[in-house]
Amino acid sequence: MRSIVLANQKGGVGKTTTAIHVAHGLALAGHRTALFDLDPQGNATIAVQSIAREAVPDDALEGLSLLDERFWLLPSPGDGSTLARGATIDVERLKQLVERIRGQLDWLVIDCPPRLDEWGWAGIQIADEVVVPVQPEFFAMHGLSQMLASMEAAAREFPGKAALRGVLPTMVDLREPVTMEILDDLRKNLGDRLLQSVILRDTALVEASSFGQSVFQHSPQSKAARCYADLVKELEHG
Repeated sequence: MRSIVLANQKGGVGKTTTAIHVAHGLALAGHRTALFDLDPQGNATIAVQSIAREAVPDDALEGLSLLDERFWLLPSPGDGSTLARGATIDVERLKQLVERIRGQLDWLVIDCPPRLDEWGWAGIQIADEVVVPVQPEFFAMHGLSQMLASMEAAAREFPGKAALRGVLPTMVDLREPVTMEILDDLRKNLGDRLLQSVILRDTALVEASSFGQSVFQHSPQSKAARCYADLVKELEHG
């Protein structure tokens, strides 16, 4: 089983949207895939519930909800409720769950909060690889070096975990000259740490979420669907 976590200390960079579409895309590609929502806000949990079919195969895994064929969810503890102040995550129990499902799944995709708190570090501890989504704008770029330094520290602290799979440009508008400048800078400074895939800005993502669907369901011919399909292929073969 390969495991990958979407992580960034900055919010609004498409982290949860990417986690959902990577997980759903892998499942649609034929891989047995689970999505762990470790963000107490539960946005990923709310978004993927509507993907669930009325009838799905009786193929449950302990502790996970089966949403669709080959697609499972570990819901956020904050889904539909407010966590008590000081609520913590049981990392050891989470690790035990991962070990129980390891031989039954092909992929585990993890969504974390937009900060490296206890919940974020839990996701990093159980993931083999890390993808860092980044929006090509000044403030997002400003925190990228700090985020990459945190990933290097995590890889040292948790041997065999948290290897940087790559930085993913998201919400890219190729009509903006500053966007092209930032992408060029990323390529020069990151080299092969920058993923080949680029997620273009597309209103189809907003429309899909308003219908409670992934873009693969709502607009399979859209730019966003093609971008996320390319990302899934890159992760599959990388």
